[in-house]
Amino acid sequence: MLVNRKALFFFSALPLIMITCTCALTHVVNTGQGVGGYLAEYRFYRTLYTLMAGSALAIAGCFLQSTLRNPLIDHYILGVGSGALFALYLTVILYEYRPLIVALSAAMGGLFALALTVIVAERISGSDVAYVLSGIGITSLFSGLSALLSYYALTRYPYASLMLVGSFILATRDKLVYVAAAFILTYATHFVLSRRLNALLLGDEYAAQLGVNPKLTRLVASITSGTSASVLVSLFGLIGFTGIVAPHISRLLLRTSDNRVVVPVAATIGASILYVADAFSRAVTTPVMGEVPAGAIVSVFGAPFFLLLIVKRFKRGKL
Repeated sequence: MLVNRKALFFFSALPLIMITCTCALTHVVNTGQGVGGYLAEYRFYRTLYTLMAGSALAIAGCFLQSTLRNPLIDHYILGVGSGALFALYLTVILYEYRPLIVALSAAMGGLFALALTVIVAERISGSDVAYVLSGIGITSLFSGLSALLSYYALTRYPYASLMLVGSFILATRDKLVYVAAAFILTYATHFVLSRRLNALLLGDEYAAQLGVNPKLTRLVASITSGTSASVLVSLFGLIGFTGIVAPHISRLLLRTSDNRVVVPVAATIGASILYVADAFSRAVTTPVMGEVPAGAIVSVFGAPFFLLLIVKRFKRGKL
């Protein structure tokens, strides 16, 4: 598929346009004082965070799928989320909840879990199924450890239980710099690596002939994806399947695997998914049950989509 410069610019600008419009429209409302002003500010940051987090997770999913040439993976499947959550709880128990320290430790935990998954998968066979199975194993390990630590973490951080399912109820102004960092990191990497990731899709030998270093490209893309996803876990908890669903819908709509257009459109779709999920979670809030976490809603719809992908690839003999 040939992509002209105008189309490429338009697709790349979509997530930025969405976030900019949200900021402008919400700023009109955010002029009140007292309780009304506080609620407007809270809604502004909550909406902004869902859009930025959804975009970052979708881009991270595109990177991981292109890097490993495996359409069945994202940060959630590969254990990045559970590894980051384990590191988060451990840090909270030792140092209390300090955003910077928690974000750094979550990034290290997520990257460690990702490295374990890749090592185990490559030891097995390196196939799509090997990555899924090793990811499930690593995810189960760190999820179990996180569940144990969550009881102790609750004594130091009252919202620790929300991290298990993912929620934007903690959307406060002090988190802006971390959410923005995760978004900018993934989006900037997209402009640098998209062409190189396209070359990797054709095989390492072909990529090397084009002057692309496959190992370095994979390393940078994996670190970027794992770090941004882990930072978001440290802020809002586990939010799965966005990194799988958004890239697949983007490729289906565009009928191409060209990361130059797939990534920004996937980012727009990912932002929309989390925004709708969070809006729905607020709509079904009840005085008795409270607010349904957005991460749980995404999982309810994302898990069947993931199973459908597995069934389709099995029927095509690609597993």
